[in-house]
Amino acid sequence: MEESAKKRILLGIIVVCFVTAGAITLLTRPRKGGIPESFATVMTWVKCRNPACEAEYQITKKQYFEYVEKHDDPSMGEAPPLICKKCGEHSVHRAVKCENCGLVFEMGTIRGDYQDRCPKCRHSKLETNRQKATAPD
Repeated sequence: MEESAKKRILLGIIVVCFVTAGAITLLTRPRKGGIPESFATVMTWVKCRNPACEAEYQITKKQYFEYVEKHDDPSMGEAPPLICKKCGEHSVHRAVKCENCGLVFEMGTIRGDYQDRCPKCRHSKLETNRQKATAPD
């Protein structure tokens, strides 16, 4: 084979390698997540940890995640507390309302269990949904 033909083949292989490397880089790099716009209409429960207050109310998921994103401190190990609209302290955390007994409690109250396990009646919507999904038809 002629020397110039070998050079063209090698150059072609190098170009293909660079294009492949670029494509892999673009496809596997982390994307800017952002908060879905649908969260603007989805409500979530929050509860104040201040024993003198213990307010519980709903805010949009967008409000919650925007606050967490803005005030996040990775060294804390948990989401930053929001400012309570009743007592004004940084003491509000994400909560869940039990669909069985109506108790509003912080998510993950029972360690090592479903995040929505009610400490009062022991109901978990997540557990119920998973059992339904895996139940034989």
